[in-house]
Amino acid sequence: MTARMLSIVREVARTASAASTNVLVNTAAGGAAPARTVTGVSYLLTDLWTERHGSGSYRSLVLRYVNPDGFSMLELHLGVTPFAGRHDHENIKTWLLQQLSRFGVRPQDVSSSTTDSGSNVKKALRQLWPRWIPCAAHAIHLAVKSALGATGQTSTARDSRPGAAASSRPGSRNPAASRLLRRTRKTTAHFHKSPASVAMLNAVPLPGDNGARKLLTESPTRWGSTYLSLARRFTLVPRLVGFGRLRNLSAAQERRCIERADWEPVRHLIGVLQPSYESSMELQNASATVAEAFELVCRLQRTMQVPSYPCPIDHTEPLAVGRDAILAFLDADKGGTDVMELDGRLYEHEQVSVNRTRTATSMCSEAATVVSVLQEELDKRFFNEMDNTKNWLMNDADLAATLVTPGGGSILKKVANRRGQVDATDRARAAVRATTTHFLDDRPAARSRRGELESERKRCRTSLIGWDSEESRGTCDDTPGGLAMRELDRFLMTVVPDDNDGALGFWGARRDDYPLLHIVACSLLGASGSSSASERDFSVAGLVLREDRSTPLP
Repeated sequence: MTARMLSIVREVARTASAASTNVLVNTAAGGAAPARTVTGVSYLLTDLWTERHGSGSYRSLVLRYVNPDGFSMLELHLGVTPFAGRHDHENIKTWLLQQLSRFGVRPQDVSSSTTDSGSNVKKALRQLWPRWIPCAAHAIHLAVKSALGATGQTSTARDSRPGAAASSRPGSRNPAASRLLRRTRKTTAHFHKSPASVAMLNAVPLPGDNGARKLLTESPTRWGSTYLSLARRFTLVPRLVGFGRLRNLSAAQERRCIERADWEPVRHLIGVLQPSYESSMELQNASATVAEAFELVCRLQRTMQVPSYPCPIDHTEPLAVGRDAILAFLDADKGGTDVMELDGRLYEHEQVSVNRTRTATSMCSEAATVVSVLQEELDKRFFNEMDNTKNWLMNDADLAATLVTPGGGSILKKVANRRGQVDATDRARAAVRATTTHFLDDRPAARSRRGELESERKRCRTSLIGWDSEESRGTCDDTPGGLAMRELDRFLMTVVPDDNDGALGFWGARRDDYPLLHIVACSLLGASGSSSASERDFSVAGLVLREDRSTPLP
């Protein structure tokens, strides 16, 4: 039975090694790819991209799985293809099944899917595969947008209303931050469109940091772009101040000069947005498992409940610039200065309290509101007791993968206790058992007569039952699934070393100790907590589809 389970997943691994990992962009009507056979449990990632200034829509498709031989994460990129018709769940289902069939993938070969929380795509995927995982990075991105006062209203619609310039967006949960970001975006847009202003900005001397740089623009769909834009703005504050003091500025340049009142909110926003940015970047790791995504979400949720955050202190120049200089400073400083790195530059930082206190610096209203809204948004999107699709403690794919991760059982209990929800361990066990049933013929393995007699003799010599069993000693589950679950019980009692190499490294080193469970773990850990692989495909496809690309080759 172990050989059968191994052959299933190895067939997927052989397909991955034989297939090209380059993104395949099919824009021609008859450009069908050669069929490839993929048999076994895979995990599907998909996303939809619509042209910003056009009507074209494209979908990407990625399969993930763990190679049982080396316990390494593998991705098979099935391509980016045009998506025609309405974006309703029936069309999405039809497209998915057609694309999978082109590569010889059957619906039963897919164990779970990961995508954003769009209602149509969620409905389509859950009808095909009940185990559906919402993209954690996308959920965090939406939570951050809401905390920063976004309403989904376009600037054109806002500016078309009378008195729009003096009012904040309707329905904004953080109007002060919304107004601040509106001002910073206009400044960034000015420098983005004016090479003359950029040249004047870079001509302003900045001791120790004379490299030419420009402000970063935000992208509504790019995870963490607001944090990166604010961090770059903070590191350029001395130059922006010097730019405002230059003579002979045009009226447009004078309107875009930095206001001193904006310095404090910007550095506070950097402090409270950094945990979300770090989480989004970690979630884009190609080898990250859904269990690691779950742990990362829990860490972020806990971080957003601390009473104070480290925020950079406004300095005229950074302490160090570049990797080598930063390492040299840290070596010489020996931990004597509280520092943080922003955009490749080192700055001192201070702890800023969310609530007003007499002994610590208090946070501005824009940043304090971000903290409170983020707390609510993370609870609503990851631990929502009113909607099981938004409660990771009720997600079978996440629970099963977390349970077979070293230390995962403890994490499930602690998170459920902190959230005031029911312990999800039993549900996680049931999800693992269901996975073994998918692989195995759930009947006792055939044994020789002598083996049966030896087992009978062993039962005659003991009156003990299993530590968690409520049944008599006369019953014994010798099915492959039962044996795997007994290995799971033994695994959950194992003390996990602090320096373990993660879930994949753990199972790769202990496959002989758990001959059945390590294959089950291999099949479960392929699930992803982020659809970032699809986003990367879109980035590559966007370059290929550009009409002004420098070469006709993809």
